[in-house]
Amino acid sequence: MQLKIVELTKDNEDKYLQQTADLEQKVLSTMEANGQVGQLFITGKDDISEYAHSKENTVLLVVDENDRVLAASYITQGQKPFTYNDITKYFKYGERYQEYVKSLYRTEKDYEKDMLTTYKIKIEAFKYAKKKILEQYPQYEGDILKFLEHELQEEHNHFHEKSELRELLNAYMSEYVHEKSAQNPGLEQRYEMFYWTTADDIFREFGKSGINQNQDSRLLDKYIKWQKDDIEYLKLLHEGSLVIYEEPKFNIEKYYSANTGNSIELDTYITDPEARQVGLAKILVLAGIEKHMKEHFENKSDNDIFLCSTLHRDNLSSKYVSEFFGLTDSLYVKRRDGRNREVHICRVKREDYKKYLENMKKKIAVLYGYNPEHLSVSQEETADILREQLAYDENELKRIKYVKKSTGRTYKGSINYENSKALKVKKLRKRLLEALKEKNTDNRDVPE
Repeated sequence: MQLKIVELTKDNEDKYLQQTADLEQKVLSTMEANGQVGQLFITGKDDISEYAHSKENTVLLVVDENDRVLAASYITQGQKPFTYNDITKYFKYGERYQEYVKSLYRTEKDYEKDMLTTYKIKIEAFKYAKKKILEQYPQYEGDILKFLEHELQEEHNHFHEKSELRELLNAYMSEYVHEKSAQNPGLEQRYEMFYWTTADDIFREFGKSGINQNQDSRLLDKYIKWQKDDIEYLKLLHEGSLVIYEEPKFNIEKYYSANTGNSIELDTYITDPEARQVGLAKILVLAGIEKHMKEHFENKSDNDIFLCSTLHRDNLSSKYVSEFFGLTDSLYVKRRDGRNREVHICRVKREDYKKYLENMKKKIAVLYGYNPEHLSVSQEETADILREQLAYDENELKRIKYVKKSTGRTYKGSINYENSKALKVKKLRKRLLEALKEKNTDNRDVPE
């Protein structure tokens, strides 16, 4: 079967868009039939089209010789800050991050000044967003809190991350800040840094420094009084707080510079369950990563790019795709009401990205036999790739057994991940032995 990778665009969506939407439904139905409920959320035809028409996002497809869509991958970038798809916000939250922000300033006075002025603009952004939302929803009679109460009272739609109110609020606030940033350089970065700041935070900070004794205290009192008079923002911020269930086991500071502009999300990758081929999703995702990395680093001022993804803990297939590409740092968070998620991330530096892409291409060439650029892969590189993958799969097999033994929990769905992983380990050991024999190397380092 002849397969090719094509990008979905406005020029070819008549041929591929409906097929892609149908593939989503087919994959969802298959997963739910297999017991994997809540592990995939379809994007839908309209949003897929919007991705294809946007400059920031990419929809890549695998099609056969008859132009039948067999797989799809969506890579998204450039979302508005603090909206649902902004994964980076989880890594810039809490006291530790605020201490980091403070450390960026040369003096306490500079820090306090930015905190105060940014807070003022944030409140103005909230007023702007509230006005636009209430114009769209006249049923709430000019009261944003009625919108909030409506969502809190709905049985299946608490004020979680994908609430309509939360999304609109953050999108419009971001829109306001972006417009103001033209006359206020660095505003968008400061908005991100001080997003979770409240009047109480400002009062504590300024009171501690004794700034209440000078002229600025009158401005401070004005802003705090104004904010307390208009309590909606504080209430919405409180109801919309992030929930992170487990302390990170990695150095989180390396992700403090991640934002919606320099991060790409491995949003969705699906393959036709009736035409599944090993490695196809990874091949397609790599094509998307390569496109976005090259475009990102065309800007000489961009130093890093961050790869992100979210996944259901029971969806091990998604875990394996993410970790294959180096997204091994993760947080366990409240992502939707009743449906918690792991958010995964990794950083690739400018000076490393070409080597990263080359290594990924060689890895896919060795493990899945896909090498359209005919890259030369030495026997030593082949052995190293097999050895690395074997170590990963052996550790994952141990983890699956441990989870099963210690908690009695097995992964949801019809796939027997333990047996599947054990079989893969066996095949990798055999391949590694063969590779080591070919390069005439002592094979004592191959596990029995």
